[in-house]
Amino acid sequence: MLVCEQSFSQVDTTKVAFVAYWSIGDVYDYKVTKIKEEWKEKILKKKDSSQYIASFKVIDSSDKHYKISWKYKNNFSDTYRLPKELVGKFSKYKFTEVIYTTTEMGEFVGIENWEEIRDITKGVFVDVIETFKKEDPDKYNKMVEFMKPFVDIYSSKEGIEGVVLKELQYIHFPFGLEYDIREVLEYEDEFPNMLGGDPIKANAKLFFEDVDFENEYCTIRQESKINADDMKSVVLGLFKRMGLKGEKMREAMSKAKFDINDTNMYQYFYFPGVATNINTQREVIINIEGKDARRLEKTRIELIIE
Repeated sequence: MLVCEQSFSQVDTTKVAFVAYWSIGDVYDYKVTKIKEEWKEKILKKKDSSQYIASFKVIDSSDKHYKISWKYKNNFSDTYRLPKELVGKFSKYKFTEVIYTTTEMGEFVGIENWEEIRDITKGVFVDVIETFKKEDPDKYNKMVEFMKPFVDIYSSKEGIEGVVLKELQYIHFPFGLEYDIREVLEYEDEFPNMLGGDPIKANAKLFFEDVDFENEYCTIRQESKINADDMKSVVLGLFKRMGLKGEKMREAMSKAKFDINDTNMYQYFYFPGVATNINTQREVIINIEGKDARRLEKTRIELIIE
C-alpha cells in the first residue's frame, strides 16, 4: 500500500516538493492507453486506440542520478491493423525495453539506448511501407516520399523522447521543484520542434486541485495554449517535406487558423514520488479554406495496484 508514515514534526501545508525517493529494485506497473480521434466538418471520421502494460523499474541509483528500465510489450498488429499473414513478421518487435536516466530529484534526463529504439521504430515503418509495395507497386514511391519526414522524426533522439515515448515526459513532469500550492504558476513553455529549428512556444499555467498532506498525495492540473504561428510554421515545413508544394498550398496555409490546447491532470504520491493516474489531452482545431478539422489526442497512464 503506497502510504508513508508521517513524522511528528509540524507539516508545512503551503508547499509540496517533488523529489524522488526511490531505491534500486523498486517496481511499478502501469497501463498506458492512447486514443486518437479526428473530425472533419464536425463529423467523426477516425478513432484509433492502443494500450500496453509497462513496468517501471529502478535499476541503478547514486547521489546524482537514477537509472530506470521502462519495459513494455508492443501491439503493432492492432495499432497498424495488420493482416493476419503479416502479424508474424512483427514478432521480432514484441518487447521494447527503454533504459533512461533522471537527476537525483527524478527529473527526466534522456534515453540511453535510443539508437536501439530508433532501429525498432524505423524497422516497423519500413515493414509497413513494404506491405504497400506488394499491394500497389505504383504507389510505393509516393508512399516512401510521404512517410519520409515521419521516419526522420522517429529516427532522432529528440523524436524518440518527445513523440514515441512522450509518456515518460509526463511521468517525470513535476519532479525537481517545490511548489506553493496557493499560487497559480503561469509560465512560457516550449515544445521540441521535431523538424529542427526553434522550439514551439506555449503559454501555460499549473495549479494544485487537491493536496492530502496526511497521505502525501496530490492532484495537479496543467493547461497550455500553443502559439498558433509557431505551429503553422511547423506544419508548413512538414507539408513541404511530404512533397505537398505549390502556391495554392502556401496561400491556403497563410490564411489557415490553428487553435491548439493541452489539458493535463496528474495525480501522485509526491513522497516517495510515484504517479498513480495521469490523463493528458491535446485538442487541435484547424481551419483551412473555410473547412474545419478537429483532432484529439489522449493519453492515460494508470498505476496497477494489486
